[in-house]
Amino acid sequence: MKLPKDRFDYSPMVERRRWTLPKGARIAVWTIVNIEEWDIEKAMARQYLPTPQGVTVVPDVPNWAWHDYGMRVGFWRLLDALNKHKIRATTAINANVVESYTPVAQAMLDAGWEFMAHGV
Repeated sequence: MKLPKDRFDYSPMVERRRWTLPKGARIAVWTIVNIEEWDIEKAMARQYLPTPQGVTVVPDVPNWAWHDYGMRVGFWRLLDALNKHKIRATTAINANVVESYTPVAQAMLDAGWEFMAHGV
């Protein structure tokens, strides 16, 4: 595989000039909120709640409920907390969220979040 040199030149970290943060800060935090929609008719992309005997079940109601709670409740609580502290986050979002959870996508846009593509 060739490096995509038409986009950027290779530069080893050891040869770059020292990078410093503004105002002498020693740490930078990048707040990324992962927002995804999953298809309940397929195996869940992630299983946080293990199924009995490790068998994949469809629909995976416990994991779907965990996901759905996040979209209905958890996201809004997180948004309030970030807004309270004037933190503009980046969202790693898949495209289906924009169609299926339009109010969530609009709220992130209204809050000035950056959108980072994260699949369909």
